[in-house]
Order: sequence, then C-alpha cells, then structure tokens
Amino acid sequence: MKIIIFFIGFVAAMVFIPDSLLSSLVEHHVHISGDGEEAMDNFEFTVIAAKAALSAVAALVALWLYRKRKA
Repeated sequence: MKIIIFFIGFVAAMVFIPDSLLSSLVEHHVHISGDGEEAMDNFEFTVIAAKAALSAVAALVALWLYRKRKA
C-alpha cells in the first residue's frame, strides 16, 4: 500500500508542479555551462531533476501523513 501511495503522490506532484516556476528558478539561481544545444539539454535536465526531487519530497510527505493518520 505504501508503494502505491508514494507512486500516486509522485505522479500527481509531477503533473501539478508548474514547469514555468521551476524553469525561472533554475534560470535565475543555477549556473548552466555549455553552449548552444548542450546548454539547453543541461537546462532541461536540471529542471526535470528538480521537479523529480520536489515530487519525491511531496510523495514522502504524503506517505508520512498517511502513516501518521493510520497509527
């Protein structure tokens, strides 16, 4: 049951976290090296990695709340 809750929370967070918010944060606060297409690939990967990390944290919080409510 815990894996299903984590997976649902992770997918929901990936869908509902806006890309524009993370793109602007990465653009203003993270230095992306490279030139041309390589820099754009690095930028997009950084945005996806940040979105996955935030989604994992949100899913873990949801799982923690579920366990706390059940106990």
